[in-house]
Amino acid sequence: MKPARIFLLCGSSGSGKTTTLLRLLERLKPLKLDCRGIICPPGFTNDEKTYIEIMDVASGETRRLAEINNDQTNTLATARWKLAPRAVDWGNLILQRSTPCHILFVDEIGPIEFDRGEGLVEGFNVIDKRDYQVAMVTIRPSLLEKALQRWPEARVIQVDRENQPASIDRLYNEAVATP
Repeated sequence: MKPARIFLLCGSSGSGKTTTLLRLLERLKPLKLDCRGIICPPGFTNDEKTYIEIMDVASGETRRLAEINNDQTNTLATARWKLAPRAVDWGNLILQRSTPCHILFVDEIGPIEFDRGEGLVEGFNVIDKRDYQVAMVTIRPSLLEKALQRWPEARVIQVDRENQPASIDRLYNEAVATP
């Protein structure tokens, strides 16, 4: 068995990291690979991103993870988003139960996790266990250095709207190359 490989999909907010993972997952489904973890797709109201869902990759079940932080709460929140504690707990449970698997999805490990040790922190534990063939992890450019300190062997894929099809192809080929 090949050693576990980690791919860090790096891009700014709105660059297409989550869309890349969703499209990759769709391409992988016919192969009947054991894909697990979480993907957090955005939700839109009148073409404006107003909420974020969390999806269990294995079951497809979703819940509302975050909404705009209109009251500027600091608890489990950033300046823009406040997270729903029950959805965070659910996401952490999904991550705890995600391995062993062939392909692990962790979307996203962000500032709440890296800088405050809150949120979807089970993402760290499940990636660190290396009980998967390939991990697909989304990260923002401002956190890339911290991610590479934790996982120096990780390969970085810069994601933006223009290179999204090529990124999906590359990730697909990496995923299916692992028996």
